[in-house]
Amino acid sequence: MSEQTRALIQAHWSLANAREWSKFADLLHPALLYEAPQSREYIEGGHGYLDMFRTWPGDWTASIKQLICEESKAISVIDFVVGTEVMTGISIFELNNGLITKVTDYWPEPYEPPARVTSHMKRRPPE
Repeated sequence: MSEQTRALIQAHWSLANAREWSKFADLLHPALLYEAPQSREYIEGGHGYLDMFRTWPGDWTASIKQLICEESKAISVIDFVVGTEVMTGISIFELNNGLITKVTDYWPEPYEPPARVTSHMKRRPPE
């Protein structure tokens, strides 16, 4: 089963890099929840998660550096490259029935999030 999980997460990053949005959307549960605890941002819904990727500014690519998989969870460590800048991203994926149901992203460097084109991104107030 973890091989199916591995194939799903590899497809997630591969399709995102290829900008194949209709195939990317097929990997997402409609009620997907996305969280970025560091910036307090979150998205409710697979369509919003897709829109975040589709509208992300710049010419970016993500390369998997490490991928750890179980039946219903996976952790990927990526190099996220925008121009000459390389950022490390750590994503925790939760899956159900072959679809991604939750993604929690961690970025080791503190940052202020970029301006968003998507209306689906919300931000929690500071604690």
